[in-house]
Amino acid sequence: MCYRNGYGCCSCDSCENRNKKEVRFGMTEKDLGNAIHVLETLAEFLGIPEEEGEGNEIPPLMIAVRPGEAMQIITEEEAAQFLPGFGEEDVIAEAPDLDLVMSYNKDLIFTVEDRKYLDGPALFYAVDDEGDIVPLTVSDLFHVKEMLKRRTVLVKEEGMEMPVISLD
Repeated sequence: MCYRNGYGCCSCDSCENRNKKEVRFGMTEKDLGNAIHVLETLAEFLGIPEEEGEGNEIPPLMIAVRPGEAMQIITEEEAAQFLPGFGEEDVIAEAPDLDLVMSYNKDLIFTVEDRKYLDGPALFYAVDDEGDIVPLTVSDLFHVKEMLKRRTVLVKEEGMEMPVISLD
């Protein structure tokens, strides 16, 4: 059983406050460890070399999401398969609550009571000053996941509930 004595929490394994120590990027040690593990697994899967060097350029990665589904990590080359019209007909806007760019199909936006919602795929990625896509950070992955938790809502349409991403 956990107790608080005014100086912190006990050391029991069931304490919800245990391991909540914030370290870097607004993440707990556990969250940071999980994110690093995901990135290492992803790098191995994509064949990305462990060290940078000549001929070892790391390809920029993007976060691909569909409302209500788990996010995916894709390369820029796969973007057009995930989001038809990427780079040509898509909307590119600042992602809500993030320091990233978001691309989506403008035809999949709808408004309810002056609030905009996205009912379709979106890509989140980082860009430099020239607008070129640059590699994501561990922090970016974590913050997109947290933003999606806050902004994915259920909207009723014709008696059915569907997940959408709130853009306002």
